[in-house]
Amino acid sequence: MPTEHRLTAWTRTFRATFGASLRNQLRFYTLRGWMLSTLLGSLMLLASAAVIAHFVVGGGVPPRFFALTGYPAYLPFAVLGLAANGLVLSALDDGGTAVYQEESEGTWDLIALTPMNRFVWMFAKTSAGMTASFVDFALLLGAGTVAFGLTFTAANLAVAVIGLVFTVVALQGLGFLFAAAGLYWKQPYALSMIFGPVFVFLSGMLFPVQALPGWVQAVSNVFPITHGLTILRDSILLGKGLGELLPAFEALAASGAMLMVLGYAAFQVMERKARARGVMGRY
Repeated sequence: MPTEHRLTAWTRTFRATFGASLRNQLRFYTLRGWMLSTLLGSLMLLASAAVIAHFVVGGGVPPRFFALTGYPAYLPFAVLGLAANGLVLSALDDGGTAVYQEESEGTWDLIALTPMNRFVWMFAKTSAGMTASFVDFALLLGAGTVAFGLTFTAANLAVAVIGLVFTVVALQGLGFLFAAAGLYWKQPYALSMIFGPVFVFLSGMLFPVQALPGWVQAVSNVFPITHGLTILRDSILLGKGLGELLPAFEALAASGAMLMVLGYAAFQVMERKARARGVMGRY
């Protein structure tokens, strides 16, 4: 197939898959029960951060925390970490259920037989879920801003948004990995529940990664969210610009690309195994 025809096919696959998946995600935000649970969950997370800040940390700036991070206060640090947690959970949930939902709706068999580019299809599915997760991120960050007085400037907000977009793209690799697992083991929700807290711990959402042992920090640096949080926090809390955060952006791009390649390779392997064992459908 000529390159231009291939690009046209990829574009159509992405557009159709992304549009359908995003509409499916956004429909939940029209349900009162869903919005109530989302808001309550966000408020409970903020309340937890406030309790840690005022009763455990003591309301001030812990010397050890400041020495490790240079951040002027713990609570904004925690609020930004908790807001980013929704992005990670979206990568795990939406990646893991990408195939599972199609199996549940009886459409996976047809999709599996379609001669389309699997990478484009998966990227569109996970991108739609991550795009919808911006709503949760904005809700939690907005609530934190109102409740705790987080401040933003035009400069650092622009850098933070750029970092957030890069982080969302980089997290697609996690989605690919969990889609591969869900395709073969058929337990995407269980996998998400198991690994969700692991990423909360490793990425330093509630504490500085620098407080971890060296070998754990090395593992933490493999995941894009660790570098994405550094960009978000340094740009918003310390006012750093693109030039100062270039090493973090480079690490974010490298970790995201590595997980993307690994995740897609895993998806291809698991799809071949599922075909060989006759478990392509839901059971």
